[in-house]
Amino acid sequence: MKCRAINLELLAALLLALLLFVSVPVWRQGLGLSWDSMNHHVYLGWIASESRFDRDYFAASSQSYQFPYLYWPIYQMMRLEVPGWVAGVMWSCAHSLVAIPLWLCSKALICEDGVVETIFRLSGVVLSVGTILALRAPETTGNDLLAAIPYMFALALGLQATRRDIPGRPFRKSVVTSIYMGLLVGVGVAFKLSNGVLAPLLVVPCFFMVQTWKSRIALALSTVLSIGAGFLIVYGWWGWQLWLHFGNPVFPFADGLFQPLRSYLGWVPLY
Repeated sequence: MKCRAINLELLAALLLALLLFVSVPVWRQGLGLSWDSMNHHVYLGWIASESRFDRDYFAASSQSYQFPYLYWPIYQMMRLEVPGWVAGVMWSCAHSLVAIPLWLCSKALICEDGVVETIFRLSGVVLSVGTILALRAPETTGNDLLAAIPYMFALALGLQATRRDIPGRPFRKSVVTSIYMGLLVGVGVAFKLSNGVLAPLLVVPCFFMVQTWKSRIALALSTVLSIGAGFLIVYGWWGWQLWLHFGNPVFPFADGLFQPLRSYLGWVPLY
């Protein structure tokens, strides 16, 4: 019965976020289309479907070489000429998934069961998705909120693992949690490189999962290595393409740092 109540509460949080997000494109009768939408987001989705390295160069300025695969749905909806309000509703459904890790974070911070606690947890979710930045997400073709979802799941895992009402947490279980956290953060950084600024913060929960400093350092190292692994798994193919064409897996950023490596390896561009 308790598990069922929790599932219903999570469903309520997801429904509230969905209704709030869907109301934006329905009220505006579609997605907002800007210069970024047409020349950046749709273009990157096009690249996700069809490589254009040999045809275009800086077509959308430095943004031409961002990780493109999160933009593929926008490109497909534009290509298929999906009605604006339908595209907005579909895009809102995807963004509303952020309510799941938000509720898990609330559950980790407000552990008790009861009507008041439920109201506080649901209020936390609504306040989070009700900010102006979050509400802009389903109104535009940007995917910043989608890119943050893996990071939020990692944060929820970290908060859950530091709960003081769960005594005697085995070290092995903490290691598994740290690996999952790191992999999710790595995925989030691959989706949006700017998420890397927040990646070091997910090491902090490692220092509260266990008691000894030796174990804490081990968990922190496990998280850092997992972040790298998650990043490589998701970003690896795209980064390899950028390396083949530009000699820089995060082109055009930090290009000077890769110049000595290109010279040492005698790198030659693919085209």
